[in-house]
Amino acid sequence: MAGRPIDDIQRKRFLDVLTQNGGSSGNTSLMSELGWSDAEYWRLREQLIEEGQILRGRGRGGSVVLVKEFKPPETNTLTGPVPGTAAAASLLDRTEADLYGPCLAVLKEKWTKERGLHDVHIEITANQGARKTGGVWTRPDITAISMRTFSHWPGRTFDIWTFEVKPQWEFNITGIFEAAAHARTATHAFALLELPPNPDDSDISRLTSEAQRMGVGLILFQDPTDFETWDFMVDPVRKEPDPSLLEQFVVTQLSETARTKLLRWGK
Repeated sequence: MAGRPIDDIQRKRFLDVLTQNGGSSGNTSLMSELGWSDAEYWRLREQLIEEGQILRGRGRGGSVVLVKEFKPPETNTLTGPVPGTAAAASLLDRTEADLYGPCLAVLKEKWTKERGLHDVHIEITANQGARKTGGVWTRPDITAISMRTFSHWPGRTFDIWTFEVKPQWEFNITGIFEAAAHARTATHAFALLELPPNPDDSDISRLTSEAQRMGVGLILFQDPTDFETWDFMVDPVRKEPDPSLLEQFVVTQLSETARTKLLRWGK
């Protein structure tokens, strides 16, 4: 949704009111509480989603959910979070969604530079409520779109990059399978997995082997906020999905902001 950027006062008020409501609220009730017009509310909402500050939620009329700030747990070098400490309890309370915001920030600030992407847009696509997106394993947690040009190759190259994020207690092959399912409607698909304390080398080898076999990317990380801990194990094979599938993905998965940028890049 194109428009002027939101200022700090508007951003703070939106997030403060959402926090006071327990971190989630229906769109209609939140709009009423803020006292903003439809156009103003939806513009602010889309930009905060794009920034990774909030997620789309479920419910009639839709809702929004606050993305909690992630704080790395206290660890020791042998056992990870110390049992019985506040850090260990915090880790147990943490959800997969708590990783989306930090991962989104690192992808925007670091990964795009590492990939040499300039015309790029990244947003959280995990939580879209009752919106129909095609069934099981069709919603990537984070999606990037990009447009690239090359000096000696004519035309423009458009890509969809998907990221399936898994916390350390889901450090298994499922993330690879989900990323492979996303490859049906993306040019590049990644599994982005948080490492558990003292991971088994055989588990890492199996995940790496399966990612290579399926042509999906594999990134293992210790701290979602620190790009230096992100280990790029496998680079994804670039796919060429049917254009009709790409169009379906754009229409059903991406925000109006993303769709507007694609249209602008195509002119």
